[in-house]
Amino acid sequence: MAHTRTRLSLVEYGARIPLARDISSVIGVDNTKANSLLTEAGERVALSLRLNYNPISVEAKGARAIDFAGLIRLAPSLELEVAPKFLGLDDADAVWREDFFFLSTLSRYGRLLASESLSSSGGTSRDLSTLVARTITGMYEARKRRPLRSYQRVREADFFIDGDLDPVDLIFPSPDGFEQDFIRFDGRNGWNADIVAAAKELLPQVSDPSVAGSLVRLIENLSPQSGPANRRRPIPARHRAWKPLHELSIDVLNGLSLNYKQGKANAPGYLVATWRVWEDLLAIALRLGFGRSVVTPQKGFPLGTKIRVNTGVASSLSVFPDYVIESDGARPRMLLDAKYKGHVEKKQIRISEADIYESLAFSKASDCNLVVLAYPAQTSNTPQLVGTFSIFEQIQVDNIRIVGIQIEIRGISRRGALQQFSSTLASALSLIFV
Repeated sequence: MAHTRTRLSLVEYGARIPLARDISSVIGVDNTKANSLLTEAGERVALSLRLNYNPISVEAKGARAIDFAGLIRLAPSLELEVAPKFLGLDDADAVWREDFFFLSTLSRYGRLLASESLSSSGGTSRDLSTLVARTITGMYEARKRRPLRSYQRVREADFFIDGDLDPVDLIFPSPDGFEQDFIRFDGRNGWNADIVAAAKELLPQVSDPSVAGSLVRLIENLSPQSGPANRRRPIPARHRAWKPLHELSIDVLNGLSLNYKQGKANAPGYLVATWRVWEDLLAIALRLGFGRSVVTPQKGFPLGTKIRVNTGVASSLSVFPDYVIESDGARPRMLLDAKYKGHVEKKQIRISEADIYESLAFSKASDCNLVVLAYPAQTSNTPQLVGTFSIFEQIQVDNIRIVGIQIEIRGISRRGALQQFSSTLASALSLIFV
């Protein structure tokens, strides 16, 4: 019999909420035990996200969550969801959940989804299901020359004796032949069954004919298979190149598709560090908007030298802006750094002094005078179109220009919204420095 679950909510960096009272009324524990459940949940989040502090703080005024978003179980019938500050909670709760699940999926598979196989042309469909399907078929095409095969013991009937059979069956064969046991080395196995099942799951959600055709070819090439196995047994070392494809297929089968599925608390990526989600979204958008060849992430530039006084050992001091966007002739070379925490947490519509100094270091080291600091737009009662872009502050230091921008994220899970987000960002950045 299924248990009814109650879900409590917090907004990242939001005001403290007296959740202990609600927990007590739902599961019948005292306030001390309720606060203990919140603290223990925060410890599990810290362990999962490798934080060195508890991101759920509990005080007399209530509980507050920082630096993460997602869903975590407090008790068998009680869950706590934390909405990222840049999405917030609203009357249409399902909307922010769709957006968050979409973003967490992009964050987890960002490098795969922005791979070389993805075209950056304006006509390319960029909804999540198409990106995942294109990635799966691309990974399959790259690996199919070395098929994922395994040894299988099978029992079949044939009048030609080629396997092990029971002496009785030799005297009294079945109408189809002698029942024999074979050891076969072929592609009919649980791993390939999962890949086929994932392709079938995605096929109805993909509107791009070429991607749908690639999925059909994958299904035909790997069939027949038994039902999906959701295998946790590791893929043999000789086939380790297939591991990322199989893991992505498993996540598709567990709910990674167009929509967040209500009640799937174990949905992949549904517990994330929010700053990482924002950084990964920008990486996807920049590569899709400008083209992968001109966007370089985390490129190091030497800034100076560090010398240890006690040993005299000197080492290079380098800085690493998040993204370098090379010039295309019409647009100058620029640096872009993803910013999140201070802007969101303190509700500051300004560039902090620390970010100014960091930008100056980036500019000096890279010999690039144009620096963009990109922040998620703060939530308001009237959401704007996804990708809506605004400059909130500019800093000029000699010939160095630092520009702070905000970008609307809400609605990113709608079909075509990622394309709109990436193309709007690319167009706006190109116009800033013209």
